[in-house]
Amino acid sequence: MYCLVYMSSPTHEMDDEEVRALLGRAKRNNDRNGITGILIHDRRRYLQYLEGGEAEVEATFARISADTRHRAIIRLHGLTISRRQFPGWAMACKMSGADGSLKACVEPLVKDCDRDVAEELLKFAEARDRAACDQTARADRRT
Repeated sequence: MYCLVYMSSPTHEMDDEEVRALLGRAKRNNDRNGITGILIHDRRRYLQYLEGGEAEVEATFARISADTRHRAIIRLHGLTISRRQFPGWAMACKMSGADGSLKACVEPLVKDCDRDVAEELLKFAEARDRAACDQTARADRRT
């Protein structure tokens, strides 16, 4: 079993319909290729965790890397793992709501994950929550 984690930014902010369509395609492709994982985002930054066979995960990442809807793609790591962390999800997705934190959305999804995986995904969510707070504070100071 192999996992790959990357971060990226969208070239434009996708609306809910675009996100649903993208996830629908990802779920179909991942199901066909035996890939599971999770996508965490706040519309400005994405973190995706993919797991499955190494060739299939790497081919998926190559397609994502060539997708013009992504920019600033940073591959964080690819490594062999002992078990799937998200066995029931061709692609789980969580994004922060207008009234809640991304970390609060992600916590229930990672409760059965290995500690290091859960920590990595929660740290990303916490960082994005801080960035959102900083952005709100800057906007408040301007008004």
